[in-house]
Amino acid sequence: MRRWMCATAMAAMTAVVAMGLSGCVSPPSPFDGERTAQDRVPTDLIPRVDGGDLSTSRYQGSVDGWDLYVLRGTHPFGVCLAYTDGTPERSGAACSGGTWVRAGVPGGDEFEANLNGFIDTPKPGGTVLSTWVRQVPRGTDR
Repeated sequence: MRRWMCATAMAAMTAVVAMGLSGCVSPPSPFDGERTAQDRVPTDLIPRVDGGDLSTSRYQGSVDGWDLYVLRGTHPFGVCLAYTDGTPERSGAACSGGTWVRAGVPGGDEFEANLNGFIDTPKPGGTVLSTWVRQVPRGTDR
């Protein structure tokens, strides 16, 4: 009987360790961590973010004069990517029902956000702003 109990205990411990090592954890998210003042969407951009939860915005960086923010979407959207060059005329957002979205901004730049993070190598001419947001050459396929 004692041998059976030891074998059962070892099997249970092995199962727990195997589950821990199997990668059963969620990937990092742009929404992890505390939100800072820099994460807040600028006032001029707020009216243009239709479909995004403004309380979840996270600043992702700046490139070529554009500031980019990722937001959780409001139903039916899953993610939004907001952009601004500091003027109301050149500010906006794109939202998607999934975990990925691409936005074309005035002047031809394109940006994409992926809540699961990007694992591929950026295309030539692209710029990585964060794990979740990057600039892509105009007109390129995903």
